[in-house]
Parts: sequence; structure tokens; C-alpha cells
Amino acid sequence: MTINVLIPAFNEEKNIGRVILALKKLSLIARIIVIDDGSWDGTANVARRMGVEVISLSPNQGKGAALYQGFKVSNGEIIAFFDADLINLTPGHILDLLLPVIKGEADMTIGVFSKGRLSTDLAQKVAPFLSGQRAFTRSFLENFFNNHREVTALGYGVEVALTLYAEKTGARVVEVPLVNLTHVMKEEKLGFFPGMLARAKMYREIVNSFGNKIKLG
Repeated sequence: MTINVLIPAFNEEKNIGRVILALKKLSLIARIIVIDDGSWDGTANVARRMGVEVISLSPNQGKGAALYQGFKVSNGEIIAFFDADLINLTPGHILDLLLPVIKGEADMTIGVFSKGRLSTDLAQKVAPFLSGQRAFTRSFLENFFNNHREVTALGYGVEVALTLYAEKTGARVVEVPLVNLTHVMKEEKLGFFPGMLARAKMYREIVNSFGNKIKLG
């Protein structure tokens, strides 16, 4: 059973290396594909130096479109998504997320931060559908993207759309606690005010995904 991992990334040269390093420790992952979504820093160079595949998009197209472009070039029977800014990612976290799909117990898993950082833990406890750490059967993702290509315009709202699609279609979903995992906050990456603006944009895209009239069933 082949496994591919997609990492959407925008200006993550300082963070993406440790995520790739954790993923490369698992030999069961056949391909790691970084989708560099219009970065102007060295994100793509870091990924290439670490020996993984890189797709470069220009200009920035948003998370939904980046994941779709990565999916198009993938060939795994199982596809996983990991964010590029994770802190403390281990092979154990990765296996925990993959195993329910490998065992045929889930069509989609959703990784939920636990005991990592209060702010991110709380956000994911209240709204696990926002998590970017997921694994899927290929057939689930294929049906999602092929039947609802318009979700690629939703940016950060793609995770909400995936969750709604799973509910509408009766897919088997398993939430997986990812203990001690967290991520770099936007305010830490960009500074307080630019980070707040980036966060507001993210929330706007998420809210728009709820209000979108796409019939995900």
C-alpha cells in the first residue's frame, strides 16, 4: 500500500525542514510532495536540498488549490496532509494519523493537537474540523476533488469543506489525538499586526467555506 504526503507551504523556509525530517524517518512513505505556493523565501530550496519533490506555484493560489495540485501528481493509495510549520512532529504522530486508514477503519483521519500549546490545543478541541493534519483513502480525495473542483478556491476553508463532505457522504472519520504537537503561530512568523491580518484572512476563508453554496453531498 503506497503512501504519499502533501505539504502545502507558503514562506516556511524556517520551519519546513523539521517537518520533512520527521516524515523521512518513515520508510513506508513513498513520496513527500511539497507544494510551494508562491513563496518568496527559500522554502522550495530547503525542500529540494532535503531530497523531496517540489511543485512551485506562482502566484500564491491558496491552500485548497495547492493541495489539489499536489493531489494531481500523487499516486498513493493513501494520501496524508501535513502543515509546514509543525513543532515537535514525530514518526509516532505520523503513524497514529495513518494507521486507521491503513487498517481500513477510516476513510479520513483528523489529527487534533493535545498537550502541545494551550491556544492551539483549545482551538482544535473546540473546532477539530480546522486541523490541517489528515490522512485519506485515495478514493475519498479523488471523489472530493473531482466532483467539487470549486473547493480549490476556498483557501484555508478546504479543511472545513473536507469535513462537510465526509459528513454528507457518510464517510468513516476518526479523530486522532496528536500529543505534544503544535505549530508556529502567524504572529510569531510575521510579527503581531501582520500576523493578525493573516489570521483574519484565514478565518474569513474558513467562514466563507461554511457559507458557500456548494452541495458537498
